[in-house]
This record gives sequence, C-alpha cells and structure tokens, in this order.
Amino acid sequence: MQTIADSKKLFQQLAKQALAPPPNLTVSEWADAHRKLSRESSAEAGQWRTSRAPYQRAIMDAINDPYTEDIVIMASAQVGKSEILLNALGYFIDFDPSPILFIQPSGEKSKEFSKERIAPMIRDTPTLFERIGETKSRDSSNTIMFKSFPGGFIAMGGANVPSSLAARPIRVLLADEIDRYPVSAGDEGDPLDLAEKRTNNFYNRKKIKVSTPTIKGASRIETEFELSTKEYYNLPCPRCEELQPLRWEQIDFETESHRCLYCGHLSNEFEWKNQQGEWVATAESTIRGFHLNELLSPWRRWREIITAFKRAKRKGTEALKVWTNTSLGETWEEEGQKIDDEIIYNRREEYEADVPDGVKVLTAAVDVQDDRFEIEVVGWGIDRESWGIEYHVIHGDLKEPKIWNELDLWLQKTWTKENGTRFGITCTCMDSGGHFTQEVYRFCKAREARAIYAIKGASAKKGEYVPLIASTSRPKPLKALLVTLGVNDGKSRVMSSLGIEEFGPNYCHFPIGRGYEREYFKSLTAEKLQTRYESGTPYQVWVKIRARNEGFDLRVYNTAAIEIINPNFEREYSIATVTRPVRRRRRRRGVVK
Repeated sequence: MQTIADSKKLFQQLAKQALAPPPNLTVSEWADAHRKLSRESSAEAGQWRTSRAPYQRAIMDAINDPYTEDIVIMASAQVGKSEILLNALGYFIDFDPSPILFIQPSGEKSKEFSKERIAPMIRDTPTLFERIGETKSRDSSNTIMFKSFPGGFIAMGGANVPSSLAARPIRVLLADEIDRYPVSAGDEGDPLDLAEKRTNNFYNRKKIKVSTPTIKGASRIETEFELSTKEYYNLPCPRCEELQPLRWEQIDFETESHRCLYCGHLSNEFEWKNQQGEWVATAESTIRGFHLNELLSPWRRWREIITAFKRAKRKGTEALKVWTNTSLGETWEEEGQKIDDEIIYNRREEYEADVPDGVKVLTAAVDVQDDRFEIEVVGWGIDRESWGIEYHVIHGDLKEPKIWNELDLWLQKTWTKENGTRFGITCTCMDSGGHFTQEVYRFCKAREARAIYAIKGASAKKGEYVPLIASTSRPKPLKALLVTLGVNDGKSRVMSSLGIEEFGPNYCHFPIGRGYEREYFKSLTAEKLQTRYESGTPYQVWVKIRARNEGFDLRVYNTAAIEIINPNFEREYSIATVTRPVRRRRRRRGVVK
C-alpha cells in the first residue's frame, strides 16, 4: 500500500520533470522522436525517419543555427521539401513556440495546404495535438487559416492576399513555392518582401524559402539561391571515394548508372545512394542555400527518371521544361520567345482529305469581336499532335440574331477523312470577355449539351502562375458554365508547340488554304514573351508586336478545349461512316478543285 511519504516523493518527481527544461533537440531529432506521417499525404504512414532521406538532416538542422537567419531550398519534386517545412513547423509549435507565418502562392492554395497537410500532421502527432487540438470552424483560436497554441500561433497566408502578409509581427516565416508568387500582392508590392518585414521585431527570426524553380531570369528561388552558400549534396564514388554531386549529364541510360567524374567508373543507383554524403558549399554567404534533384530521392528510381526524360523529349519543349524544373530542380532557359510567321506559313501542307488520317477528335474556338466571329477548328491526335482544319470568319451585327444563328449552324458542320469517316466538333470554347458577355452566356447555356462553353481569361497578378484550366463557375443570372483560363500558361504551350520542327508529339500542322493565309500566321505570332522588372523582381509577360492576335488567342482556346475533354486518343470521336467514297481533292495554292 502506498504511504503518504511515497505519494509525496512521487509528486516531487513529477513536479521536477514538469519544471525541467526540454531536451536540446534539433529539428531533425524532434521529427525522429515525435513526427508522424499521415495516411492522406504519405505512402509510408507512421513514424518519421530522417535516415530515409539523409540529405534532409543538415537542411533541417540549419534552422537551429543561431547565426543562420535565411535558408533557401531550390529543389525538384519527390525530395521531401514540403516535409522539411512541416517538420520545422512542428518543431516550433512543440519545442520553440513562436508566431509563425506560412505562405502559399494563393489564398486557395493556403487553405488546401492547411486542410490536407497541416491538419492531418497535427491530428496524428500526439505532442502537436495536445497543444492545438482539432480545427473548429467557430473557434477563432483554431481555424483553417489560423491556429494558436501556448506561446505562439500559425497564420496561413496567400501571396496574392496583402492583408494576410502584413497583419501581425512574426518570428518564423515559412514560404513555400515562391516561384508561383505574383510580382505584387495587390498594390502593396512584392509579397515575399512584405512577409519578411514582419520578422524585423525579432532578433532570432528565421526565414525559410522553398520552391521548384521555373524560368531562368524570372525565378525567385534561383535569385535567392544565387545569393546563398549554394550547397550541393556530395556522395563519394563507390570505387575511388571522390566526393561529387549526382548530375544528370553523368547518367548512363543503358546501364542506368552514374559515371564518376574522377575515375570514370559506372556505379548503379543503390551503390551511390548507400554511401554517406555531405553538403558542400560552393560560395560564401550568411544565407544557407541547398540544391536538390530527383537523383537523390529514395522515392524515385533512376529508371523512372530516365523514362520520364525520354517521354518529355518526345513530347516537346513544354514537357521538357516541366521535366527540367521538377526532376532536375533547375531553371529552364527559353531559347526562342518569338516565332517567325514566315517560317510557319511556308511549312503548310496539302492534306489528303478534310481531316488528315492522324486526327482523332476535333475542337473549335470562337473569338467574339464587335462586328464578327472568328472561328478555328483544330484536329488533335496522339501526343497532342495537331492539324489546323479550318479558319473561318462570320461578319455581321452581333446585336441581331441572324449572325448568332449563322454561328450555330456553322458549328454543326462536319469534316471527312479520306476513308469516309465524318467528324463533328466535340468541344467548343467561346470567348466571353468582350462587349457581348451576356449574349455569349445565353448562346452557350442553350448548347451545353454540345459541349459549347463560355471562357474568359483569369485576372492573374503579375508573375502569378495560373494553370490553363484555372476554374469553373456559373455566373448569375443565366448560370451558363464559365471556364476560366490561365491564358499565359496556354500561350506558353502554344508557342512551345509552334517551335517544334519535326512531325510527332505537339507538332502543329497547317493546310494550304482553308483560311490559313498570311494574315492568319501574322496574328498567330502576334505576341512575344518579355522579362520585365517591378521593384527589382523579374516577371514575364506576353506583349503584342502586332495589333491583331486573334489567331494566337484561338489556338489557346482550342488547347483549352482539348484539355477540358481530355480524350482517349486510342479511339476516334467521329460521327458516322459515309458509305459513298469521298471525292479526292487536289489543292493548289489554297484552291480546292
């Protein structure tokens, strides 16, 4: 039976433990001891192990260095960069309570990250759950965008929302995917600068900036990395033991091995990754900067990376750009920002029929002007190889029903392959951004069953990335389906495709005649990409070099249409087969005979 003296002794021990200072843990040690990976975001749910990806340890522990204020991580996908931020967040909540600002590229992305990554981490990590608990919509101390805990709080912010960046002083700034930030948060200026100023009241502030890079000369993370120690994770050669980073140019495709820079020996992936590596700085700076590529990742096999590279190379420039950013963690240097209209005009072809044999599906795009509709029909085949089918203009008064009826009838046309297969338009994107917005909504609403959709360009901030299919809505009062497009993304895709010179993935074919005359190609190439600067921050913008750009816009809308329907290119989206043989057509200089 326990005596009063025993109870008193036990109480004293518990009190002593409660009052004792916490053990001196680093971020990686905290994660190894406490962090739990959630089922929603990890294929390896359960206890965190830094040993799974040992290159992460020095990055996380740099946060504990009292002399290091800024940490920059320029990285590919599949290397755990978001997990590093989450471990830092967990450490500060549990071990070093502080006011924290966690920024994502937009308010919407911030909400998603909070719900899909932060909330599960708090739920599954007991020591964090004790301090924060469950998110409650009516509890202002614990919501999706704000969570308080003893000694601090987490404020979630969107780089496009000025109020979320300048509301309160913070000690810890966690900035994710900074290459996706707009150049300015409203009229307030650079969102990263705004957020960093919030840390000025703290002598022990920490600023951690992370991103996959984008375009050379317009990449924030590249700019930050160039100002840093520029550290690369070096592994010893399994044969000669000379330290070196894993680089793509030393990968041998046949053997799926990495060639030593010094002895030339080829060692396979597992021989390299089993070595104990170390970070090597290539510059002097007070900013710690780390570069990571997928070759280091324990979650990505070299065979997969090589296959992805070959696939991207086959698909063309746009795919290769994405692979360079997301697999190598390197910026992409644009080679040609403008396409010569004369070159494309001169490569026009004579098609064997209305619809060339490689076409599987037709889309259409309609540009709405005050006195006309401009329409382009495009055929699409495997790997997004495209064929211009017809460019057509309908003139008239858009205030009168006659021209709208003409447009309706024209969009019901069919085109035929040499074997007699007939094709109609599978999806149409129609511009609603001019002076006839409600008329476009009314036209499209009545024809949604034919997949005729109103579209408009997204109002993106300078430098902000918006995907081609940005969102959908049903504006009142007509509630027609409206698809919002990231037109800059679409223009980059079109320009990359126009630059491809060999038949195959993403190549753009154009016929002789059918409306594809010199003026069309001038309007197709009427814009070019320029790098501009605002308060020293680079961003890219498409600028007109000619007044008429309808051809360029229509090809972007057609690209959006094929993205919307996302067809299976193993089948044909035809109407029926014509029983009578199709009359062969001979074309000379655009004249059908």
